Amino acid sequence: MRQIYTSPRHENIDRVIALMAEHGIEASVANRSNYSRATWQRFSYSQRQDNRDSWAQVWITHADDYARARALLREIGIEPVIRHGEELAAARHPTPATRRQHTVARARHITLLLVLAAFAVVMLRYLRLI
Repeated sequence: MRQIYTSPRHENIDRVIALMAEHGIEASVANRSNYSRATWQRFSYSQRQDNRDSWAQVWITHADDYARARALLREIGIEPVIRHGEELAAARHPTPATRRQHTVARARHITLLLVLAAFAVVMLRYLRLI
């Protein structure tokens, strides 16, 4: 089984499942809960959502059908899910803030190593090994 689509809206999940069934592709839904939130709650796609694992997910049952299912989603204008796509894009195109964080972390590690090396030299001198 491979995940092909995820959405916080159950209507979208139902449409994708119907599309797959219409074309003879067996699919199942994971993380669907009718009780997790009220149906009247509005969802904003523009609002950043960090926890997409709680969204309903469409999984293709047979791996042989995965390529056809991806092609079907592309035909209707939906880009299939890419696992860790956001993290991959962030790693490929880091922002200046991310670069700054990595530089600061690197400087802290180097400083820690220097302090540990100085401590080791002091201890070796105390033990009169050097």
